[in-house]
Amino acid sequence: MLGDSKVKKQSRARAGSERQATISVGIPAFNEEKTIQPLLTNILTQQENGLALKEIIVNASGSTDHTAEKVQSITIADPRVKLISGKEREGKATALNSILGKAKGSVIVLIDADVVLEKHAIAELMQPLLVNEKVGICSGNTMPIKRNHKFFHFASFFIRSLHHEECAYLSGNGETPKVNGSFYAIRRGIVDAFPRHVVSDDEYASWRAQKKGYRIIYVPEAMVYTDDPSTLEGFLDWQRRIIVGQMYMKRHFNYRVPTLRVSLAVPGLLKLVKENRRKVLSLLALAALGGLSFLLAYITFLRNEIPYAY
Repeated sequence: MLGDSKVKKQSRARAGSERQATISVGIPAFNEEKTIQPLLTNILTQQENGLALKEIIVNASGSTDHTAEKVQSITIADPRVKLISGKEREGKATALNSILGKAKGSVIVLIDADVVLEKHAIAELMQPLLVNEKVGICSGNTMPIKRNHKFFHFASFFIRSLHHEECAYLSGNGETPKVNGSFYAIRRGIVDAFPRHVVSDDEYASWRAQKKGYRIIYVPEAMVYTDDPSTLEGFLDWQRRIIVGQMYMKRHFNYRVPTLRVSLAVPGLLKLVKENRRKVLSLLALAALGGLSFLLAYITFLRNEIPYAY
């Protein structure tokens, strides 16, 4: 993690390179009454020199808890926080499209409503976009919040660590890493609207950026922490949804996620297995759940039951 002094120096450099850069933060939030206020407070205190936070747009459409009321209470104190609140839950892509339609910043930072941002995470995420106009998307690094259930924390930590290893390798070799949907920044205009049934907005955004000639950058220092599923049902649903999203991208846009390459996955996988070699039963259970998740995703995809409203 970068120290405060280093971040301040980077902030001054960014201020000189692109003083007019403005940021819109977009947050799709469905029933996130417990996390939305801390997240908004966190974002509002993340500002650095050269990064002008223009607005935070929260789409709480379809929420049946107090998410909208929590956001509304903050809009009174800070008018930069704006609320979209429709009656229907129409899926993440539709929620993001409403945000994109209202966003006025030159860069839009998209954040899941259940994450916790590390200090300076937005400043770290933004840096490559500010210093290189050929960069279209910057992707952050997501790790799980530690919970009491040891196996499912191990499983999510293993999966996200493998994602980090693969993205770091791709970046180090000048190749395109995968975009992390929990926390990424995208130049305005790269995506005007997400197709309604796209499950993986991050992969669609990456595909669009590459089609337009932009580079994708992985920023491992831009850390956020997320509350990954801690039950069998939740874990399988999470992995099934991700795999279906990848299948959808391959069928409809002929886009294959960079981290799915076997030659790329094996070295990172072997490294993590070696580091966790004493957890044999957990590794075997995770492998079994991976196979089951793929089977469930395949069946879901064949039935055309795309889980876009999650």
